[in-house]
Amino acid sequence: MMTSEIHKGLPIDHEAFLMEKYNSYLTTCRYIEIYYPFHEYFYITFVEEGQLKDLIVFGNHMNAAYCFNSLVALDEDLIKEFTKLIFEKFPKLTKVKIDASYRTYDVEKSVMIFKSDNQILELPETVDEYLANLGSKKRKNIKNRMTRLLSDFKEVKFSIKKGDEISENLIEKIIQFNRSRMKTKGKVSGIDNVYKTNILKYARCYGCVGVLELDGKLIGGAIGTLINKDIFMHVIAYDESFSGYNVGEVCTFNMIQYAIENDWKNFHFLWGRNELKRRMMAENHDLFSYFIFRTYSPDYYIAKLKVAIKRREAALKNSSVFEPIKKKILAAKRKQSVES
Repeated sequence: MMTSEIHKGLPIDHEAFLMEKYNSYLTTCRYIEIYYPFHEYFYITFVEEGQLKDLIVFGNHMNAAYCFNSLVALDEDLIKEFTKLIFEKFPKLTKVKIDASYRTYDVEKSVMIFKSDNQILELPETVDEYLANLGSKKRKNIKNRMTRLLSDFKEVKFSIKKGDEISENLIEKIIQFNRSRMKTKGKVSGIDNVYKTNILKYARCYGCVGVLELDGKLIGGAIGTLINKDIFMHVIAYDESFSGYNVGEVCTFNMIQYAIENDWKNFHFLWGRNELKRRMMAENHDLFSYFIFRTYSPDYYIAKLKVAIKRREAALKNSSVFEPIKKKILAAKRKQSVES
C-alpha cells in the first residue's frame, strides 16, 4: 500500500533520489533556493513497503502552489493525487501550477498552456558516429572551420570548467558576448543582472562551462548545467568580432564532442528552435504548463479566456500578412542599435 505525507522545507536528504528519478536541473534543491526565494517550501513523499517511490517538491506563494518537478513527464494519476493532497492541506490555495511538462494531461479543472520547447540531442556512443549522422556537408563545414582557425591562430584551445573553476569574471564575459550580439540584432538580451547573479550561484554547484580561446583570448563560451549524464545549455555566446570564423558553432561542436567522449547521454539546448540547434541535429520536444484550480471559479474561466486570446494573438503574429511590418520594425531596431 502506498502512503503519502507532506513535509515542510526542501528535501535535502532526498535530493540524490530526486535527481536520479527526474534528471532535471529545475528539480534540484539548490535551483529552487536560488530562483524561488519567496516561496514557502514543502515536499510530498510517496512510500511503499518502506521504500521511497516518488517525491514531489512544491512552493506556496500567495494563493498558488508551484510544483518544482519541472522539465519532466509526471504520471497523470500522481498529479491528481498530489493536487488533491495540496488542496486538502492548504485550504487558502486556489490553484496548483505544473510547469514545463513533456506530457499533456486530461485533468479536471485545469488550463493548459504551451510553454516552449526543449531542443535535445541524444548523444551517440562515439564522435565518429555523430559526425556520420551530420552528413557530408555539415561534416566538411566543421572540419574547414577548425582548419581555418588552426591556420590563423597559434593556439586554439577548448576547455571545460566546473565548480570552483567557474569564476564570476568568466560568467560576466560570456553574458556580455550574449548582450552585445543581441544588441546588433536589434534585440534586448533576456539575461539581466539578477539572472546573471543567479546563474553564477547555480553554476558553482552543478555548472559546466565550455570555453573557447584563441591565442589565450576568450572568444566564446557555453554556460551549462550537468545533472547525472545530461548537459543543459543556458547560454552559448561569442565575441562578434570573430563571427567570420563561426566560433559559436565551433564552441558548440567542441562541447558536444567533450560530452560524447565523457559518456554523457543527452545534450539539452533548451528553449527555442534556431539554425545552430538544427545544424547540430537537436530534436524538438514540446513543453506544456498547467494551472489546476480548486473549483470552477471565476479565476478558472478568466484563465481559460486569457489562453484563448494568447493563442489567437500567436496565430496572427505568425501570419504572413504581418511579415512586411515585422521586417520594417526589425530593420528600425537594428538601425537604432548601430547608431547608439
